[in-house]
Amino acid sequence: MKILLFVFAGILGVLTALGVTCAFSVMKIQGESMEPAMAKGEIVVINKLAYFFQEPKVGDAAAFHCSVYSEDGESSTLVKRIVAAEGDQVEIKDGMLYVNDKIYVQDEAIPVYMEDMEKMTIGKDKVFVLSDNRGAVLDSRDQAVGQLDVSELMGKVCFK
Repeated sequence: MKILLFVFAGILGVLTALGVTCAFSVMKIQGESMEPAMAKGEIVVINKLAYFFQEPKVGDAAAFHCSVYSEDGESSTLVKRIVAAEGDQVEIKDGMLYVNDKIYVQDEAIPVYMEDMEKMTIGKDKVFVLSDNRGAVLDSRDQAVGQLDVSELMGKVCFK
């Protein structure tokens, strides 16, 4: 009877571990692109199921795979802030980010001058992401990243 209890506890432990690893991922922030909200070297937990149950929201820090070489390495997982979603209009003029013709203000963002970008409308099932450290440009301003399809999002940063 004791052996059966140990076997059951072991199987339950393995199933729990598998469930947790399927639902969450732990990663180390490699670069400075999300400072000051997430510092280089900081450990974050990504909820990989977050966008199965809800739509990505403006303000979410979302993770996605990127095959472009960056400060985080080549073919790395990047974390960026969602600043606009489907149907929103995004523009950068005079160094300021405008979403739906209003200046986008984010407390965590490091204010730096950004190059102008023509107004664009975010496509169906797409999001526009920016680095909190606006000086880091491997985000939706870069054609290599562009507007991300919601299905490309690996998950939402839920703990740091």
